[in-house]
Amino acid sequence: MTTLFIFKSHARGMQYGLGTYLRELTESLLQMPDIILFVVAYHNQSFKEFSIKEVSPRYKEVFIPSPAFRVSQNNTSDKKYASAVLRLLSSIIPVKGKVIFQMNYIDDLAIVIELKKYYKHPVISVVQFAMWQQLFEGNRKKLTGLNIDKPSDNIEFTFSRERELYRLSDHVVSVTSYMKEFLVKEYSIDQDKITVIQNGINYNCYNPVSRLQKNEIRRKFGFRDDEVILLFSGRIDYCKGVFYLIEAFEEACKSKNNLRLVLLGQGEIQECFKRTQALFGKITYTGFIQQEQVSLFYMIADIGMVPSIYDHCPLTILEMMGNRIPLIVSRINGTDEMLSDDECVFIDPVINESGDISFKIRELSDAIIKLSENVRLRRELARNAYCLLEKRFAASRMAEDMNRLFSSLINKCNVKNQHEKTKRG
Repeated sequence: MTTLFIFKSHARGMQYGLGTYLRELTESLLQMPDIILFVVAYHNQSFKEFSIKEVSPRYKEVFIPSPAFRVSQNNTSDKKYASAVLRLLSSIIPVKGKVIFQMNYIDDLAIVIELKKYYKHPVISVVQFAMWQQLFEGNRKKLTGLNIDKPSDNIEFTFSRERELYRLSDHVVSVTSYMKEFLVKEYSIDQDKITVIQNGINYNCYNPVSRLQKNEIRRKFGFRDDEVILLFSGRIDYCKGVFYLIEAFEEACKSKNNLRLVLLGQGEIQECFKRTQALFGKITYTGFIQQEQVSLFYMIADIGMVPSIYDHCPLTILEMMGNRIPLIVSRINGTDEMLSDDECVFIDPVINESGDISFKIRELSDAIIKLSENVRLRRELARNAYCLLEKRFAASRMAEDMNRLFSSLINKCNVKNQHEKTKRG
């Protein structure tokens, strides 16, 4: 039996893609009889004391609250908190046997450092996004001239921490080939230390609904039967291309009066209001809603919108594919590894000499009009994308790939430890 500890912090991404990834991964891993799973939620704001919840005989959730008086984040406070986390976990982490630790976020660095002090079990880090994309809005040219070997400001320090996390990890999983190339080139991570394992979902849980059922849900939510619903799902941030989407939607509405835009998620909604020139009644903001309601919106959507400025292997795309929603997607590094022109409508980014990324409003609005008017094309794209989902993006495939990697790393670690033991003897 392999005992897997998955660490997750109270990061905002846990409410969106990261949270979905961990849910899909854990559910699929638990279908395998040789996995014992602990999910460690640290800096958890729902619990005031260290708690362990037994979900099933092979699955436990561990909750570790933030310090009662949390000071500003720095190396010293991170180290103290990580040390406290390890003390709390010491009673449940086996010293020997088949054990592996999975990290998922830059905040995990301090915990990795502590783990390395006390355990010889392998540590694996999963890369769902990179900090430079978030801080530089996808502009890779801004990396030029940075000195992360001797950081002198917060940006360089952040990149230095991220690189250190991957250097300390025994192995790194990237969800795209593009990010693997970045880690090798910019962070000097050995390419043999990086495995590409794309995200996956359990598509069997998405059942088609009839037109009658769709119309009933639409009326329940206040939509007309004849409206073409464009759906965005995720963080409402600039990086997700939402502001371009709003402008393009308003432009498309000049030609089509039955369009409706639904934005699922939290974020810069006030900024969206500022950029909305008209048609306030045609744009719906739901805020953060529970998964059950998200599923209902997926059932009634006619077109899925993913105009991200940067992304990797978005779970939103996979969920929309599973719900047979035809997609309009930005052709950027990451998404271009997932889909082809037979499976979605791509919009091309515009990259200026400085490396800044934008989109042509007319191209995006034309794509909206084209797909809203062509029901046959929508069905064809949705069908092709669903077939691709079945072949390449199943959660079971993702879990099998991860489990094989776990076993390989554990075997290598055991051989290495035995060699060191023999050498000392």
